[in-house]
Amino acid sequence: MIGRRELPEHFERWNRRWGAPYGKRPRHVLRRQALRFTFPRAVGPFGFQPDNSITRRFEYPWAFHAVPLRAGMRAVEIGGSLAGLQFALASAGVKVVNVDPGERATVGWPVNQASINRLNRAFRTDVELRNCFIEEAGLEAESFDLVYSISTIEHIPVTLLASILGEVNRILKPGGRCVLTVDLFLDLEPFSYETRNITGANIDIQWLVEQSGLDLEQGDPAELYGFPEFDPKGIMGNLFSYQYGTYYPSLAQAFVLVKRA
Repeated sequence: MIGRRELPEHFERWNRRWGAPYGKRPRHVLRRQALRFTFPRAVGPFGFQPDNSITRRFEYPWAFHAVPLRAGMRAVEIGGSLAGLQFALASAGVKVVNVDPGERATVGWPVNQASINRLNRAFRTDVELRNCFIEEAGLEAESFDLVYSISTIEHIPVTLLASILGEVNRILKPGGRCVLTVDLFLDLEPFSYETRNITGANIDIQWLVEQSGLDLEQGDPAELYGFPEFDPKGIMGNLFSYQYGTYYPSLAQAFVLVKRA
């Protein structure tokens, strides 16, 4: 599916609770900046990664609610950086490993052990950072219930995706889920002649599913680029109902893959 402009009420409540997607906002901007670095709890866990697209107001609550959570579940977030989802999941009792190479990535963020430690102390969580690419992380086979990736896949060169998806399949338990959002750029094919912009490319989601070896459990093929049902004219004709990115012209495709037992 593509994220809508109108959110369900429980998504709105979730965003208010966690301050997603930009962090909680004191009235004065300068005061917010001071609080951000001095009193993290006042800003909330979503106040530390800059330049979030407005589409994240859909993506974060959708991802959190996409699969029912239980205390003791184990999850990997690919490219979690300093974003707040990892801390929201950990607060729900999920054991979270954030696998993020930081500034080594094609589009990277300044995330390191010191910053994660500080945020863990502030939010009373126990997120584990592996400051590397997922293939280097040494994660055990079939040991995770969940893998999350929020608007990260489209920034990775396509030549590297098959290896990453194979690693996702390897680490998921049978019955485990991969919760994904992938940006759909409106300035690239199939909406224009361009194939890549300054932030990434439109990924063929049907190809991605096939490469993963997982099955599509949630998601509308008519709203996932690459499937035969996908209709660019229909997407543009329905544009007003979607949450449209403000930082760059994009929509948020959302879907869940499952590893069959």
